[in-house]
Amino acid sequence: MRVALLSDMHGNAVAFRAALADLEEHSPDLIVALGDVAQGGPQPRECIELLRDLGCPCVFGNSDEFLLTLDLGAEQAEDVERLMDTAQWSRGQLGEDGLEFLRSFEPTVQAGRVLCCHATPTSNEDVVLPETPPEQVGALEADAVAAGHVHQQWLRRFERTLWFCVGAVGVGRWCEYALVDDESLAIEFRRIPFDVDELIATARAKDFPYFDRWVESWKA
Repeated sequence: MRVALLSDMHGNAVAFRAALADLEEHSPDLIVALGDVAQGGPQPRECIELLRDLGCPCVFGNSDEFLLTLDLGAEQAEDVERLMDTAQWSRGQLGEDGLEFLRSFEPTVQAGRVLCCHATPTSNEDVVLPETPPEQVGALEADAVAAGHVHQQWLRRFERTLWFCVGAVGVGRWCEYALVDDESLAIEFRRIPFDVDELIATARAKDFPYFDRWVESWKA
């Protein structure tokens, strides 16, 4: 079974649609969303609607949880007021039915030999990177772990477990996701362009909070 793994859309439906258009050429048997779907960009509602149309399993990310609780958890935020204002705006865009959809997300999803999570199988906010010491990860029972959260594409082994991060669909100037064969564990990282100008125009038209500060990150 060929599985497509998409993570960290962060309210960027322009990039999300670009990923789905690219996926049409690969015809995966299953799509799994690894969380952080709506918060952070100007199109939270559109991202939720795209996921609903897919009808795919969805993992509960830390920013999905933040939208529901308005609790930053262990995240060390420099600009709490901006994050809170943006979250309140996103909640208004989603409405109660959109928030209820986020509540349906799962801590993990099993896709054949691949255990799909947001950050780790036991946390949606812990950070695992290529340089993370194995003792910080602990013992793993899974053949493979697929994660998002850190907005990078990489893979390594922790003893017998293949661990890979699929990248981020919606936070960089490239749209990233991964394809994996759940039996052979052959992984293909995908990295494709999307129309950043369209995203910026959408944010401006929606009066996205802190637009001037947000748009600088896309022009850098």
